[in-house]
Amino acid sequence: MEHLSRADRICAVAAAAAHDLNDELTVILSSVINSLHNLEPGHPARTALLDLQSAAQRCAWKSSGLLNFSARKGARPSSVTLEELLGDEIR
Repeated sequence: MEHLSRADRICAVAAAAAHDLNDELTVILSSVINSLHNLEPGHPARTALLDLQSAAQRCAWKSSGLLNFSARKGARPSSVTLEELLGDEIR
């Protein structure tokens, strides 16, 4: 890991976090969309679900920005642990 610069490690961590976040957001958005589909149009929970859907979509947009940032910096996928990427930063 010594050959990776601090910027490379930051980009790799951002990319890994964004991918993990996208996975979780996919589950949330799928559940919200399914719930909205199954509720009657006037159901009181619809407003909260629509707010949740909006918030999750904003998070997805931000996650996409992290992935785009790491791609511009040339981050390439590799098999390393988060501890290896952060090194002394977490100690």
